Amino acid sequence: MNRLHMKGRILQLIHEQQHHGIWDWQVTDALMAEYGLSGAYWRGNTRVTLTDLFSSGIIESVEETLDDQAYFGAGRVLFKFRVNAFGRQRMLDTALV
Repeated sequence: MNRLHMKGRILQLIHEQQHHGIWDWQVTDALMAEYGLSGAYWRGNTRVTLTDLFSSGIIESVEETLDDQAYFGAGRVLFKFRVNAFGRQRMLDTALV
């Protein structure tokens, strides 16, 4: 079965929750379940990809809170994301939506 590359799937997951936003840990859980992955490496890899998408101006943070469950590490900041207008256009350009 051919799967979409992870970065593209991450964008789709965020876009699917566009009206409410989606937490980074929710994106990570969904991606790991869909791709059959587990462990700290894949949690970190997904977080780095989200940082890359945020830094490139494709997604934006709509809410932040401290990680009290230690999902990414106690006291680290959790982010709720949505795709911005530039990101939606890029998704259209690359046939992700």
